[in-house]
Amino acid sequence: MNPLVQEKIDQTVKDLIQRFEERYNMVDVIWRKYSDSNIYKRYSEKVKEGLGPDLLLAHNFMIPALSKKNEIAAIPPNSIRIKEIRPKLLQATRANGTLYAIPFIINVQLLCVNKQKVKSTPQTFNELVELSRSGTSIAIGGNFLETIWGLPGFNARLFGTNKSSPEDLKDGLSNWIKTLRKSDEEPNIALFKNSSLMTRYFAEGKISIINCESIDLPFLRDELGTENLGISELPSINGKNSEPRLTGASFVLNPFANKNQTKLALRFSNYAISVDQQQQIAINWNSLLPVNKNSDFNQELLPVRNTSEKAFANSSELTEKELETMILNYNSVQQLFQDATAGLIDPVNASNKIIELFEGQK
Repeated sequence: MNPLVQEKIDQTVKDLIQRFEERYNMVDVIWRKYSDSNIYKRYSEKVKEGLGPDLLLAHNFMIPALSKKNEIAAIPPNSIRIKEIRPKLLQATRANGTLYAIPFIINVQLLCVNKQKVKSTPQTFNELVELSRSGTSIAIGGNFLETIWGLPGFNARLFGTNKSSPEDLKDGLSNWIKTLRKSDEEPNIALFKNSSLMTRYFAEGKISIINCESIDLPFLRDELGTENLGISELPSINGKNSEPRLTGASFVLNPFANKNQTKLALRFSNYAISVDQQQQIAINWNSLLPVNKNSDFNQELLPVRNTSEKAFANSSELTEKELETMILNYNSVQQLFQDATAGLIDPVNASNKIIELFEGQK
């Protein structure tokens, strides 16, 4: 994460704690922050000793692993305002049907445009390619999970409840890889395997259009200027809406916290996901969607919201099983996808092997 976004998250948590302590003046909240590279290792070590924080803000993709190691506690039934949370967000917070996390931050993929250099935002992938031919610099980037948003355009869905058959997935993935490979041959389109580098180049004005994430919008506004940053949904392909990746962060409970600690942690979590607090966070960021579906405010305060809502509606998030499969086979999947989009191996063979890894075949 770039420093400005990390600072934004830090300030969001700090302000939330301050408002919580003002409301519950008999409670003091102690919070600590650690880098992604060591927070889970540190947390695991503390939990094994029966210690650690009462509440941890974790990446959603870590929830299955943490629950499998018994390092987080199941959320007690009726202790959280589940009915107020967007239903789609709860998919990533469950393991074996049990709720283990409380959604706090939503992050969804979008299309970011430098309006100084692009007069008309492309709505389709073909329009994107045509823009590149007229001299507009475009980048498509990220790892495998960040780059497969175009699959629905080839009648394939890799994740979720409406997942396609293995054969349809193989055909769809190979066609998407061929499309990406062909677009990379265009003079002004480049594939980036590192999305952070791509975002930085866009912020510096070296690239005019990229696939971006809602959590990065404050940073991009700061770099380009509010009036120069345009956003839209990812382009449609073959008349089908793209499927952006949905990620985020959620609160999880320490399994060794006593009853009073757990009660306070749940009180803080309920406060954090309340209508008022989620509304305030969304307004402060002018990019993040509130996790509370009942949050409602003047649309003029958050012009980004309409676009983000549409992207969220088409988004997908990995299930517990899919996350475990992806983590187990990540390096193999990423290498196959990267080599195929670079033209080093046959897209059909790469797609077959990737889907076989997801389907658990040997």
